[in-house]
Amino acid sequence: MPLLISWSGQVHEFHHLVCDLNGTLAVDGKLVNGVSQRLRMLGQSLNIAILTAATHGGTETVSRDTGIVPVIIGTTEDKTQYIQSLTGGTIAIGNGNNDFGMLTAADLAIVVVGTEGAAAKLLSVADVLVYSPLDGLDLLLYPKRLTATLRA
Repeated sequence: MPLLISWSGQVHEFHHLVCDLNGTLAVDGKLVNGVSQRLRMLGQSLNIAILTAATHGGTETVSRDTGIVPVIIGTTEDKTQYIQSLTGGTIAIGNGNNDFGMLTAADLAIVVVGTEGAAAKLLSVADVLVYSPLDGLDLLLYPKRLTATLRA
């Protein structure tokens, strides 16, 4: 069953969540506490992909903790093509320069301004800015928060 989120008088249907790993869901290659539990809950309504250049490694641990095998992919172009290959509404969460195309191509773009900060150019394509991956994932778990933020 897709995730349905309403704002500005429209209901938006989402089938996919695509997340960057390092700097977004993880700091120094380690998932932020609470991320894996949230991803497991969201996996009941969304197909989830974690994209990473594996700068800090840790993909085996991420796979074990989340049940999601990260896709090793790092360039802006590759991340953009990944999003464009999906059918149905897509949510993307990222923080770095190489997430620009992915966030631009997504139907809903969430930028995490966390421990690593966020690339300034992402502000131009973000639908929502959050200070932690937990906040971003919670917007999807508690969609009325997102409705309130995006209301016109």
